[in-house]
Amino acid sequence: MNINCASCGGGLQIQYRYSKMVVCNYCGQTSYLMGSNATAEGQKIILADYGSILKTGAFITLKGKKARVLGRLRFDYDGGFWDEWMLLLDGEEPQNEVWLQEDEGEFILYRKENVPAITETFSDFEVGKTATINQKDIFIAEKNHATINGGEGELPFRVKPGEKADFVDGIGMGTAIPFSLEFMPEATVLNVGEVLTINDILL
Repeated sequence: MNINCASCGGGLQIQYRYSKMVVCNYCGQTSYLMGSNATAEGQKIILADYGSILKTGAFITLKGKKARVLGRLRFDYDGGFWDEWMLLLDGEEPQNEVWLQEDEGEFILYRKENVPAITETFSDFEVGKTATINQKDIFIAEKNHATINGGEGELPFRVKPGEKADFVDGIGMGTAIPFSLEFMPEATVLNVGEVLTINDILL
């Protein structure tokens, strides 16, 4: 589907039918999608390039599976920033969505799980304690406040620059599985991860 940016009028090609927002690669405007219409939301942000091997729109091989880099979100926190790349594995369905977190050259591949019935708030979690989330026992290693800096490409949910996204990171009890609980504007999301090396990502 082809649409025009709600701010500058530049042409944008929507590649994923489940996308709910798109960021203009010409002016950096975030737009929410509703059918064939786009509505501008938030300030214009063009992310600085810090030399990542990944690029929005690129095709890569991830642990032997073909994937397309559909979009990116950048999060700022008091320790710096990290990027989350939204990837589509072979196929065009939501179950093929995965997220590759890149933080100072380290990569974790995440699959997101909605947490619809969570009663805990961000302040309820304590570093060094164990919490049960979606029937998973997780040792809490870090919690911090983050802000969505901006994005690129397409994303399957709606956020805009400047919104808060607090997070709680941990490790599965008795496992080496990383978990990250994100308090996003539209939903609280549990990320279930797998640590990757640069050799697992082929361009």
